[in-house]
Amino acid sequence: MLDRHVCMRRLERSLGAVALVSLGIFAWARLDSDLFQKVEGWRIDEVLKTARGHPVGVLQAGMAAATRAEIAASGLIGRLEIPRLGLSALVVEGTDSRTLRRAVGHVPLTSLPGEPGNVALAGHRDSFFQHLRQVYLGDRVRLTTPDGTFEYRVESKFIVRPEQTGVLSPSDGRTLTLITCYPFKYVGSAPERYIVRARQLDAIVQ
Repeated sequence: MLDRHVCMRRLERSLGAVALVSLGIFAWARLDSDLFQKVEGWRIDEVLKTARGHPVGVLQAGMAAATRAEIAASGLIGRLEIPRLGLSALVVEGTDSRTLRRAVGHVPLTSLPGEPGNVALAGHRDSFFQHLRQVYLGDRVRLTTPDGTFEYRVESKFIVRPEQTGVLSPSDGRTLTLITCYPFKYVGSAPERYIVRARQLDAIVQ
């Protein structure tokens, strides 16, 4: 009985230590994300202030030159907002784990805001895209970049398997595709992807 009691005490201590470590990792990840959003948010705000009022003729040619220049300098693309959901997050180039922990990631090789085609953005279902399941058809989505502010209207939402990568394919018009894992409350690596597709309405050149 004594040996069993000692083993149980040791097990409790071990589980407590694991819980503390896990909590510490979660807290650090959240702090890192919040700090990134704040510091890099100041940077992109300054970039947008500088760009505001300057004619951006390259948009007429369908090229997001100012955004590509900022990506080369800092990796930043701009800010994504869905006003009705209260969603506001920085958008950064890439979809590696570190990037998606800190921001919404732009899927490489897809279009950038202001260019023809399909702009694809990915985000975690338990952080920046946690409220995406509450999006309605007709909701407005705003992307602000050094090349301008681009407005989109949500046209559809659906679920696909991870191997169904056609959602990243170029489109004939100017579309925005938001991607996150599904189901939202799934524990572990989710088996499906939740897709929100929106179409660009107009562009406001800053």
